[in-house]
Amino acid sequence: MEMAGTEFGYRGFMLDVCRHYMPADEIRKLLDAAKILGLNRFHWHLSDDQGWRIEIRKYPKLTEIGSVRGDSYFGGTPEKERNCGYYTQREIRDIVAYAKALGIEVIPEIEIPGHAAAMLAAYPEFSCRRGENGRWENHVEISGGIFPSLLCAGNDAALDFIRDILDEVTELFPFPAVHIGGDEALKLRWRRCPDCQARMKQLGIPSEDALQRWLVLEIGKYLAGKGRNTIVWNDVLAGGTLPDYFIVQQWAEGRETTRAFMEGGGHVIRSDTDYFYLDYSYGRIDVRKIWEMPRIPAYAAEYEGQLMGIECPLWTERIASLDRAAFQLFPRLAAVAVRMREADMPWEAFRDCVAELTAEIERKTGLKGAPEELWDLSPEEAKQVRIAERERIRLPETAPVPDEGTMNLLDEAERLALKLGIPREFTLKAGDSVLAELSGQGAPENDLGAGILMHQLMEAMESRKWGAWKRIPEEIWIETMKAFPRFISEHRRSYGYDGFDRYEWTVRQAGARLFRIGELEYELAENEPVKREIGVHIPSDAKLEPDRMNESLARADAFLREYFPDWADLPKTCESWLLSPVLKELLPPDSRILRFREAFDIREDLPENDAALEWVFHVAGGQREGLDLSALPEETSLQRKMKALLLAGRKPGAAYGVLVRSFR
Repeated sequence: MEMAGTEFGYRGFMLDVCRHYMPADEIRKLLDAAKILGLNRFHWHLSDDQGWRIEIRKYPKLTEIGSVRGDSYFGGTPEKERNCGYYTQREIRDIVAYAKALGIEVIPEIEIPGHAAAMLAAYPEFSCRRGENGRWENHVEISGGIFPSLLCAGNDAALDFIRDILDEVTELFPFPAVHIGGDEALKLRWRRCPDCQARMKQLGIPSEDALQRWLVLEIGKYLAGKGRNTIVWNDVLAGGTLPDYFIVQQWAEGRETTRAFMEGGGHVIRSDTDYFYLDYSYGRIDVRKIWEMPRIPAYAAEYEGQLMGIECPLWTERIASLDRAAFQLFPRLAAVAVRMREADMPWEAFRDCVAELTAEIERKTGLKGAPEELWDLSPEEAKQVRIAERERIRLPETAPVPDEGTMNLLDEAERLALKLGIPREFTLKAGDSVLAELSGQGAPENDLGAGILMHQLMEAMESRKWGAWKRIPEEIWIETMKAFPRFISEHRRSYGYDGFDRYEWTVRQAGARLFRIGELEYELAENEPVKREIGVHIPSDAKLEPDRMNESLARADAFLREYFPDWADLPKTCESWLLSPVLKELLPPDSRILRFREAFDIREDLPENDAALEWVFHVAGGQREGLDLSALPEETSLQRKMKALLLAGRKPGAAYGVLVRSFR
C-alpha cells in the first residue's frame, strides 16, 4: 500500500541533522518511507548553533570548524557520537537526485540571523561587534536551546557572505525555494551592536524585529533574482508582513500575524507544534490526537487556497540514532499523511490504515515505529509518558551548558522594557547587569538598581508565559507593568538621573499581586495569616476625577469576580497621605484630594508618616535625612502650606481607611 496525493500540494517532513548528524544512507531510508506515505517535500535543516553540515567551497572553515563539536549534552548523559560530520557537495547532489526519483523535492535550510553559532564560530568577522573594538564570543554549541549568536545585520560583508553561500546552495538544490530560517533570533546583541544600530538609524528602521525583516528582505530579493522563493519561520512576521515571493512556515506563536499575511495573499506551510512536531513525546502527540485535529487551522479559515500544505519537523536534540528517529516518526508521520488525505474517517478505520502503512514501512525499510500501546493514551497514561520523557532528557547538574531559558527570558524582558518606554540606555544597562551575572562576572557594584529591575521584568515575563499573569487581559498586563518606567521617571525627577529603587514594591506587580485598572491600582493584600483585603493604591499619574475613579472601581469589581472570585467581596482599603486629616487644614473643601478622602471610612491616623514629601515636593526617601526644609519649593498653594507646616515642626501624616462609598 502506498498513499496517493491529497489536495495539499505540499506534503513534507523536516530533518534536523545539526544537533545529531545522520549519514546519507540513513537519510535515504527515511526518504523511502516518505515515498510510501505520499510525501513530496524533504526540508533539510543544514545549519544551526550545534553544527554546520553542508560543504561550501568558498568558505572551507564552515565545515572545518563549524561541523565539529565535543561531547554534547542533550539528555541525561554526555554524548560522544554523531556530534561531527557534514555532507560533501557530491553527497548532496546524490541525495537530491535520489529524492527526485521518488517524487520528493529537497528544500535546504540555512538559518539566519539566529541559530548561527556554528557559522560564526568559523567566521567570527560576520558576527556583531561588542562595543567599538570587541566581538561577542561564538562557538559551536554542545547543548540544545536558544543562543544569542546573530549574524550582524549592520555589516555589508556579512550579507555578501550569505549571498556567496546561497550561490553554492542554489547550484546544489534545483527546487525553486530556499529556507532561511528566522526563528528564535534573540536580539540581545543587535541592541548592543554599533553597526546594527547605525543601520537602523540610517534606514529609519524602528526596531530590531523590523531590522530582521529588512535583512530577510535583502536575502529574499537576492534569491528572487535567482528564481527562488524564500521560506521563513513565522517569527519573522513580528517585524512586519512580507511580499509574495516569501512563504511562511507557521510553527508556534504569532498566528495573528500569519493570518494577516494570508489576508494579504501570502502562502503558508502548516507545522503547528500542537500536532506536527514529531520530536515531542507520545504523551503530547499520539495518533488519536492527530486523528482529532482540524484539517484546516483557525488562522487559515477563509484562506484555504493559500494553505500550501503541511510539514512535520523532527528536531534531533534528543534523537541520536536512526532507530530513535523511526520511533518518533512512525506511526505519527503516517497518521498525519492519512489525516490530510481523508476528511472524515472513523477512528477504527483510521487506526487500521495507519497500522498498515507503518507495517509497510517496516517491511520495506526496516524502520520500526513506536508500539501500539502509545498510539491512544488516556490522560493519565499520557502524563506518565511525559514524566518519563522528562526524566530521560534531564540534564545532569554538572553539565557545562548555559541556562538558555534565562537568556530567552532576558531577551523578552528587554523587549518588554522598551515597549513600556523604559529609556533604552537604562534598559541595556539592566540587561548588561544580568549578562554579567550569567557569564560569572557578578553584577556591577552600582548599577542604580538596573539589574534588579531586569530580574523583576524577567520574573514578570515568566509569569506571563506560564504563571499567574498568563490569563490576565493584555491591557491590564501592560498598564500594570508601566509602573516600572513610572518609578524610573520619578527617580529622575528626584535625583536628576535614571535609577530604580522601588524593587521592594514592584515584587507585587511582577508577581501578579497588584493590578492597574484604569486610574487606580488594586493589590491582593494578605497582611496577616487571617486578614485579606484589596489594597487600593493611587499612582502618581492618576487623575482624581470622580467619574474616572468610579469607572476604575467598576472595572476592578468585574475583574476580581472573573479572575479572583475568592477576593471579590473583600473590603477595599487604602493607606495614603491623601487620607491624612491634616490635609483639611491645607486644602479648600472642594479640592479633589479631600473629595477622594470622603469615600473612605478612616480607621487609623498615621501622624508620623512623611510619604507626602515625595508626592508634593519630589523628595525621595533616600533624600530626607538632613533635608533643608527651608529649601523646599513653593510653586503651588499646597507646597506653600505644607512647607509652613513642616517648618512649624509638624508632619503631614497619612491615614488608613476602608472604601465605603463611591467617589463624588
